[in-house]
Amino acid sequence: MFNRSLTFGFFFLPLLLLIQSPSSAWSQDGLPREDADIITSSLGLETEEERMTVTARTPRPTSKIAENVTVISAEEITRLNVHSLSELLQTIPGIQFDKAGRTPGMYEFLTIQGANSQHILVLMDGVSQNEQGQNMADLGAFPVQQIERVEIIKGGASATWGQALGGVVNIITKVPNPDKLFSGAASSSMGERFTTDQRLEFSGTVDRLGYYLTGGILHSDGLLANNGINQNNIFGKLAYELPTKGRLTLSIGNSNSRRGIEEIPPKLDISGQEVDNWHDNYDRKQLYSIISFVYPLAQRLNLELDGHYSYLKTETRQRKVTSSNLSKQYVLNETDSGTKGKLIWGNARFNLTTGLEYEHDQIAQRDTVTTQPAAQIDKNFNRYGIFANGTLSYGELTILPGIRYDRVDADHNEVSYTLGATYRLTEKSVLRSYFARGYSRTLAVLNNYPPQKGWTAQVGAETGDIPYLWLKGTLFYNDTWNMVDTSGTFTTSAQIRQGVEIEARTIPLYDFSISAGYTLTDLRDKKTRIRAEGIPGDLLKLAITYQNSSWGLQSILSGNYVWWNAADPAYPAKDRNFLWNFRITQKLLPADELSPELFLTVNNLFNNAQYAMYQYPNAGRWLEGGMRFSF
Repeated sequence: MFNRSLTFGFFFLPLLLLIQSPSSAWSQDGLPREDADIITSSLGLETEEERMTVTARTPRPTSKIAENVTVISAEEITRLNVHSLSELLQTIPGIQFDKAGRTPGMYEFLTIQGANSQHILVLMDGVSQNEQGQNMADLGAFPVQQIERVEIIKGGASATWGQALGGVVNIITKVPNPDKLFSGAASSSMGERFTTDQRLEFSGTVDRLGYYLTGGILHSDGLLANNGINQNNIFGKLAYELPTKGRLTLSIGNSNSRRGIEEIPPKLDISGQEVDNWHDNYDRKQLYSIISFVYPLAQRLNLELDGHYSYLKTETRQRKVTSSNLSKQYVLNETDSGTKGKLIWGNARFNLTTGLEYEHDQIAQRDTVTTQPAAQIDKNFNRYGIFANGTLSYGELTILPGIRYDRVDADHNEVSYTLGATYRLTEKSVLRSYFARGYSRTLAVLNNYPPQKGWTAQVGAETGDIPYLWLKGTLFYNDTWNMVDTSGTFTTSAQIRQGVEIEARTIPLYDFSISAGYTLTDLRDKKTRIRAEGIPGDLLKLAITYQNSSWGLQSILSGNYVWWNAADPAYPAKDRNFLWNFRITQKLLPADELSPELFLTVNNLFNNAQYAMYQYPNAGRWLEGGMRFSF
């Protein structure tokens, strides 16, 4: 299987190399003159005064980040015409959702290179969004209009962020427009089954005070049975530049949603026992706030202080399809408050970030239908963390050490550490290596399980020296233990997760460009060497983009191929085929930067089936279209 998958993964690379000869529109470096900096920017090979990324808490060029990192900008989000964060992440190599292709905004579980949702830390402006009970984030509840960019770390990152055994999704929200008193954007879309998405944004700066405000409503009657949604959200940010120096920022958000999770009719197994018969609904309400203070203490020394508070209430109602009586009704209330402080010294070549964190959490769960003790939970706990991460650059070599101590709960203390390195071979090529020890506190909160632990090793390279082509490759190896089987036995085991990821992207030629990303993941029990089921073994993302600025026309044909390794013939997955989406956008006045745009999306273009579990099929072909404009 390993050899078959590798062969499949490399088949498209020769196709990408068969690019036509350059025309006179290309620069002496073999790049289009108007796009000559695309490869350099994608590698992050800038000087320290140029564009930075804050993935590892300390701003530095991405060429000096040892982890396998992907960054998605607001412009890319707009081009994709997606509704929620889960739809956006589904387009990224190495990421797969188990219920992708259903009604927009649904609760879905993701994997990053085989690591599941419970081991992936989701942050918004540096604050954890993982729900305390199961240590997972509801990515379908995150609207995309307020996102400035998303930074994804594939692999353990506990030395920086704490409980992040499998990866990090870091959401950075938009900031006030510093150049205008008043600006904004609006969009409206409509699709089948009354699937609508309405959004509005306002932004500007008055004297020293900047503001950003956005709101949206997502609705659908449901593309599948009992899979409808009513979701609204509002988010605001105020930023005040202090008269002397420093900045104070306040962010507040609120979201509410009512969703139908599924409706699965009765089914009998081969022994005649009923295995299916349920109808679930899910309500979610969240209020969150973040306040931050940034103050330059000296020329190369900055102080950052942050505080946050969030309240979450969810209600899950379960019953049989053949009955109107509730079988379960879980009501969960969570509050999360905390603060952190950081000192950042140095520049992109030599720096050190040290910090302290404190978090207090409360969780209460009730099943109002049954009286099972396991369903009634009341807990509150404190967590503390202290960390230090640095950058040491010597010529083309950069060393990236880090260490962190966490008091996870009364019985568990964790020390995480990392050592990474990057080496800049040429102006357009970088080598990376990375080793990290980390943990996740999956199920530790509700069931008193010990944190799940492991170490990660990665080596990779990224280059733009091949004419007209950008390539990136990463080999990864993960050794983990205390891994909990949540299917019902709740037993623990050790696992080995390893594989390779390859990404490629062409420079636009005659307005066309191609991108591809292939991930091979092999996850096995460390003792028995049996391969885990229900984990994407082969995962391939393809996209063909056409962009003609003079016409104001852009289209994207994107495909997703997955092999789920679902071995049970009684409950087969639908996989080993492509699911294609087609998106097209037309500016009505191509020469006008603020021109209204019309867009159309054909979801599941060829009406294919692709899902991990037969109970959760994807929707068939469906269309949606709309308009957006800025002012």
